[in-house]
Amino acid sequence: MKSRVKVMKGKVETMYSVMLVDDDYPVLEFLSAMIPWTELGLTPHSVCKNGRIALEKAQESMPDIVITDIGMPYMDGIELIRELRQLDGDPRVVVLSCMDDFTYAQQAVKLMVNDYILKETISKEMIVNLLQGISHDLMRRDEEAAQTLKWKGMAENQKALLKQSVLQRVANKEIPYTEWRVDAEELGLTLEQSGSIAVLCRIVGYEEENGRQGDLSILQLLEAAIADVFQNSGGTVCLPHGPRDVVLVFPYDNILGDDSTQVAKLGKLRAVLQQSPDVIVSFQYLRIPAGIESFREGIGHLLSVGSENAFYLQDGDILNLLQVHPFTEEDLFLHYPEAAQEIREAFLEESADRLNELLEKWMLFVRERRFTPRLVKDWTLKLLYDNQMRLQARQQFQSTFSLEILHDTIASIDHIHTLEGWAVRFFQERLPFIREIYQQTRREEIKKVKLYVDRHLNKKITLEEVAEYTHLNSSYFSRLFKKETGMSFIHYVTHTKMEHAKELLDQSTKSVEYVAEQLGYENKSYFTKLFKIHTGSTPGEFRGE
Repeated sequence: MKSRVKVMKGKVETMYSVMLVDDDYPVLEFLSAMIPWTELGLTPHSVCKNGRIALEKAQESMPDIVITDIGMPYMDGIELIRELRQLDGDPRVVVLSCMDDFTYAQQAVKLMVNDYILKETISKEMIVNLLQGISHDLMRRDEEAAQTLKWKGMAENQKALLKQSVLQRVANKEIPYTEWRVDAEELGLTLEQSGSIAVLCRIVGYEEENGRQGDLSILQLLEAAIADVFQNSGGTVCLPHGPRDVVLVFPYDNILGDDSTQVAKLGKLRAVLQQSPDVIVSFQYLRIPAGIESFREGIGHLLSVGSENAFYLQDGDILNLLQVHPFTEEDLFLHYPEAAQEIREAFLEESADRLNELLEKWMLFVRERRFTPRLVKDWTLKLLYDNQMRLQARQQFQSTFSLEILHDTIASIDHIHTLEGWAVRFFQERLPFIREIYQQTRREEIKKVKLYVDRHLNKKITLEEVAEYTHLNSSYFSRLFKKETGMSFIHYVTHTKMEHAKELLDQSTKSVEYVAEQLGYENKSYFTKLFKIHTGSTPGEFRGE
C-alpha cells in the first residue's frame, strides 16, 4: 500500500486513499460528496461499479481503505474482500449492505472487516466518525512500523560497527586478546578450537547501482548470499572493512578439502552475488591455523597484503594470497621521461586516440611489472600534474586546478582500472583547451621561427636546430610548419635565402662567392645551383653579366 504525503503548517501528514465500490451509482455519488476528504486527511483512490473492476484497480495500486457493497454483479463484496486479502496489502474494509442477514455479517466478520453497515442507517456523522477511527488506526500502525524499522536499523548498524571494531582490534597487535575476546566469541569466532579460512572479498558496483551509503548494505548483500550458498554450514562471520571490502571467516569444519574445494565454494558465492546488476566480486583467501596469535597474524597479512594486491585484481578473481607474486622493486620513475615525452607529443598532435593508446600501453606495462600501488599513484600524479602545469604556462591558461585535490583524488583510487579511466578523462577534458591555445599560439611560434631565420641567414640553419629553439619535437615541428605555411621548413629557409641573395646581387657589386658566404653556403657551385632552381637563372645572368 502506498499512502500520499501532504505538508500542512510545517507538519508532514499521511494521506490515506479510499476506494468506493458499489453497483448503485447514486450511492457512489452520495458517499463521494459526503466524505470531507481534506478534513479527514483522505484522498480518493477510485470509484468502481463492481468487485471485478475494484480488484483490477487494487492490483495496480492497493488502497488504504475500501468501502464496498456486498451484492454486486460479476464479483460481490465478500469475494472481493477475499481476493484483496490474497494480494500484497492490508486495506481496512467497511461493508455496506441492504441485507440485514446474519449470514453476510458472519462472513464479513470472518474476513476481519472493520465495520458492517446497513445502507438505511448511513449518515454523514457515522461515516466521518468511522473514517476518523480508521485513519487514526492506520497512523498508529505506520508509526509503530516506522519505529520498529528504526530500531531494527539501529541494531543492524550497531552489529555492523561491532564487527568492524573487532576486525580492527584483531589487526592491531598492540591490543591484547582479552579486550576483544568476548566480542569475537559473540560473533562466532572460536579461534582456539579450529583453524580458519579468511577471505578478503571486494564488491564493486553494488553501492553505485543501489544508491546506498556505508558498509551496511554491502554486508547485508554478502550475508544473504552466504546464507544461500552455505545453507547447511553455518559459522560464517562477515566483518566489514571499508566501503567495498568485507572479510569472511570460515571455520575449517565448514570448508574441507584442498584449494579446488575452496575455489568452487567461492565461485558459487561469486555467482550469487553477481546476480545483482553491475556487481563485480573478487576474492583473496588465506588459510590460518588454530590459535589466537596465528589468527591475528593471518588477518593482519590479509588486510595489508590483500588490500594492496586488490589494486591489480581482475574482475571475478579468486586467488590464494600465498601464491600471489610480490611487487617488483624496480623504480617506475626510471621510465617517466619516456612516458612524459610520448604523452606530451600526443598532446601536441591533439590526438585523443593516441592519448588513449599511450595510457593503455603504460598501464599495461605497470600491470605486467606489478609496481607498488603507492609508486604507481605517485607516478601518475606527476604525469598529470606536469601536463597541467605546461598547459597553464601557455597563454596564461586559467583553471581552478588544485594539486591537493588531485593528490587526494588519486590517493583514494583503489584499482588500476579506475586509475587508468580517471587519467584518460583528465587528459581528454584538457584536449579542447590545448587545441584552443595552440590555434592561438601556432602563428606566434611560426613568427618566432621566421624571425630566427631572418636573423641567422648568414649561417646554415637545420630543422633540428630550430626545433630545439622552439622546444618542439623536430618531426612535430616539421609537420606544424608545413601545415601553417604550405611549404617545408627547408624549402622556406632556401626560399628566404634566395630572396635575400637577389637583394645582395642587385644592390651590390660583391662577388658571387661573397654572397654565397653571407648566406651560409661554403660551396659556390651549390649556391649557384639553388639560385638557378629558385629564379631560373644563374647569379651572373641575374646581374646581367
